[in-house]
Amino acid sequence: MLTRRGWALAAVAVVGFSMAAWFSARSLNAVVGPVAVALVAGYAQVRYAGQLELRTETPEYGFAGETVSVALDFEAPTPLAATVRLDADDGLDVADTEVETTIADESLAFDVTLRERGVRSVGPVEVVAEDVLGVWSETYTYPVSNDLVVFPEIHHLHDAGDLAALRREFGIGGRDRFDQLREYERGDPLRDVHWKSSAKRAADDLVVMEFETETDRERVELLAEAEGGRMDDVAAAAASVLTHLLDAGLAVGLTVPGGRVEPDAGPDHRTELLTLLARTYPGTVGDSRREGTDVLVRSDAEDDDVLVTVGDRTVTFGQLSGGRERSASGDGAGEHRDLGARGSADTGGPSDTADSTDTDTTAVTDGGAAFAGGESK
Repeated sequence: MLTRRGWALAAVAVVGFSMAAWFSARSLNAVVGPVAVALVAGYAQVRYAGQLELRTETPEYGFAGETVSVALDFEAPTPLAATVRLDADDGLDVADTEVETTIADESLAFDVTLRERGVRSVGPVEVVAEDVLGVWSETYTYPVSNDLVVFPEIHHLHDAGDLAALRREFGIGGRDRFDQLREYERGDPLRDVHWKSSAKRAADDLVVMEFETETDRERVELLAEAEGGRMDDVAAAAASVLTHLLDAGLAVGLTVPGGRVEPDAGPDHRTELLTLLARTYPGTVGDSRREGTDVLVRSDAEDDDVLVTVGDRTVTFGQLSGGRERSASGDGAGEHRDLGARGSADTGGPSDTADSTDTDTTAVTDGGAAFAGGESK
């Protein structure tokens, strides 16, 4: 197809030929000849190039609010001037949807902002190729459709002390949780000696603290649900809570209206959990699937904030992530506190009571790396 410049040159050529034929003015050939050559050469260049092969590189996933790069790699035998357009689904913002460039061996990158949670599609791609003089063009459409999973945005839990107060036994102060006392054996590290309990025994009769193994750690079941249009907020809150639980070394399971992931740990499991939250939809979980829930993240249509419940205590997620809302339980115990500088985490041994071996756990206050205990990562 001729461009506007091509049509102008074609008009000049037609008028020139007509005047030369009518008036026999050979001097017009100096104008008409190069114009004709340009039109023929441009057509030949575009037709010879044809539709280029395209390979796209799209990230598999990203977090809402991030900007990722989508790369287009064309196989061009010779450099070709073109206008490249990239479309994307709602929820994705392409910084420059249309780029005028010269297609060669280098990749062409588009910055795409992940605006909303969900499974989004990148594509199709349209290329308008032109000859070097810009007189001929050809449009090629590539039916590209690459899925990009947009995870919910994750917030730091700035006031982790409130979350620790909900259920302190979730904490694991940077090491395995305390299991029991046993007699000292050769090779046991001195740091595991429980000196208070040892002092009550005969001389040189030491006892040490034994900790649970990785496989014995507590599994936490998280349930997330929402009514109306609050699922995005609930998904972000659930993603934030489960991320900090995983960072604390706990095995986390997740139940949502759209599916279920069994408790586990590790990078692949984290991705599986976040993918489920990206795909889930508004709704509530049936009674048969609620059994065994440790942490409930929910929001009703009339709620102003997402609620996080552990046991019989409820706080707002805005409070846990640094907001100043009061505890939803109404007792004021969840009021936001300025906890100041970085806190320390330490899981102690059994307390010095006559018949108790409870652990003493100090809550982390640096960004909420866990409910209680653990270190920020």
